[in-house]
Amino acid sequence: MPSHSSHSKTTDCDLKIRRARPSDASRLVSLLKQLGHDEPAADSIRLAQHLNPRANREVLVAERDNLLLGTCTLHLIEHLAHGFARSAIIEDMVVDSEQRGRGIGRALMLNAIDQATLWGCYKVGLSSAASRQAAHHFYQDLGFAEHGISLALNLKAPL
Repeated sequence: MPSHSSHSKTTDCDLKIRRARPSDASRLVSLLKQLGHDEPAADSIRLAQHLNPRANREVLVAERDNLLLGTCTLHLIEHLAHGFARSAIIEDMVVDSEQRGRGIGRALMLNAIDQATLWGCYKVGLSSAASRQAAHHFYQDLGFAEHGISLALNLKAPL
């Protein structure tokens, strides 16, 4: 697989994948609403405070002509039971509904996978709602396969 630096990469049609910045927060709030979760909308001020770089998280955005078209977040996990082997989880993957099918999601995912490789991860995982069949095909086309079963316990929403 070709390398796609997750720090800043220009791809087809001047699409740039880069780290999110605090100044991206209001547009990210708009994009995240398109995930359709029954959760309170993210607050742009609070989100901006969480967009500074962290060693165990990478928030990526896809940008063209200074417009944010998509985002995803990569989280690093170190497994105590496996000699501190690393894996990563992709969350909050969304491309603007008007821009889907143009390679933006693929570019984001390839950059996230490359970042996980740089972190030394042995695998990358993600979760997707059972009803999102088109998303499942998209992920499978990228090489993802069903793995085990995912269970969740919803706790009180964080403040």
